[in-house]
Amino acid sequence: MAERRPGRSTVDLNLPLALFAGIVLALSACSSVLQRASLPGPVMALGLGVLVGPFALGVVQLEEFGIPTGTLLEESARLTLGIGLAGVALRLPHGYWHSNPRWLLVILGLGMPLMLAVATGVLWAGLGLPLLVALLIGAILTPTDPVVTTPVVSGSLATRRIPDRVRFNLSSESGVNDGLGYAFVMLPVLLLTAPDNAWQDFALTVLVREVLGAAVFGLVVGYGAGKLFVVARNRGLMEESSYLGFIVPLGLAVLGAGRLLGTDAILAVFIAAAVFGQIIPQTDEKQEGTIDDVVNRFFLLPIFLLIGLALPIDEWVERGWIAVVVVVGAVVLRRFIALWVVRPLLRRVHSRPETLFLSWFGPIGVSALFYATLAERLTGLRDVFVYTLLAITVSVVLHGVSTAPASALLARHRPGRREGSDE
Repeated sequence: MAERRPGRSTVDLNLPLALFAGIVLALSACSSVLQRASLPGPVMALGLGVLVGPFALGVVQLEEFGIPTGTLLEESARLTLGIGLAGVALRLPHGYWHSNPRWLLVILGLGMPLMLAVATGVLWAGLGLPLLVALLIGAILTPTDPVVTTPVVSGSLATRRIPDRVRFNLSSESGVNDGLGYAFVMLPVLLLTAPDNAWQDFALTVLVREVLGAAVFGLVVGYGAGKLFVVARNRGLMEESSYLGFIVPLGLAVLGAGRLLGTDAILAVFIAAAVFGQIIPQTDEKQEGTIDDVVNRFFLLPIFLLIGLALPIDEWVERGWIAVVVVVGAVVLRRFIALWVVRPLLRRVHSRPETLFLSWFGPIGVSALFYATLAERLTGLRDVFVYTLLAITVSVVLHGVSTAPASALLARHRPGRREGSDE
């Protein structure tokens, strides 16, 4: 006899559980077809989330999960980032970090501040928001999302059409700037909530303890885990299939321990996985496709179903069409302007077609959701959540449907490309 438990909440949870799993199964089964049709998983999951949510069929309500909506979204995003960042870091080959200093220094040192300035300016001028609120939302929109970037730079279609240097550079940027984005977000949060001590708290707490502490913690753990992995493999203590069972717990362990230590745990995860990936044998990195599959099927698709359920569509309607136009402008222009301004410093790194591709693909997604829920919790500003969710929706649709045609266009400009080689 099936076990019966009293209470409505337990019974209700079975419906979203079955629905989510069924949708993930269906999208996974058709993933290749959808990718070729320029309808990648995040786009479909977001749309299906809206369809079954309160603004359409009303089949599932976030309240049925028995967790406050803000907490559910924040922790789901944090968990997805923890796993996703591990896969992003392992996508990079041995020697990547010391052979690509120009890209990293330019895109992080100049590109990120420029993207922040452009996004903030567009939001402040277009929506009439207070400058600090516009700065906060601009900071949330600045980082390139590492999880949503995964379908763009991984998979058979991407490896055939997109040069490795583009895929690797976009991956490294999205991983590092997602962790550094915490500092960008916390400065306006502190200026809004504790202006008298904001700069002191930012310097001592955010930069030193949380960001620098995360870097040191991630470096030590990643190095130790890498050495442990090599020793265990060399002595026959673990099998080939243990690879996935090693890196996923590592990412989650660093995510949890990093928060307990009061550091920027997102940055710590990426650094730990990046160091780990440089220590393990090169052949093991070829299993990064397995990590990408895990992220896409078990974390990326469910989080976008949740986002679809949580979209504040009624609040977007209240703000009018101008909000959509301004947010589209902030999402698109922040990256386009920044990449072409720093283009003279990157001439030896990327060609013009590659720069055009990179200036378009700066997707916003899970990291923005995490920072938006965190910022709303700390400041109480509803506008932060409303406009960020609008930006995520805009980005998922624009960048999602343009992945296949944009990669095909880039492939046509690859040196030495043979006709039909990407088909």
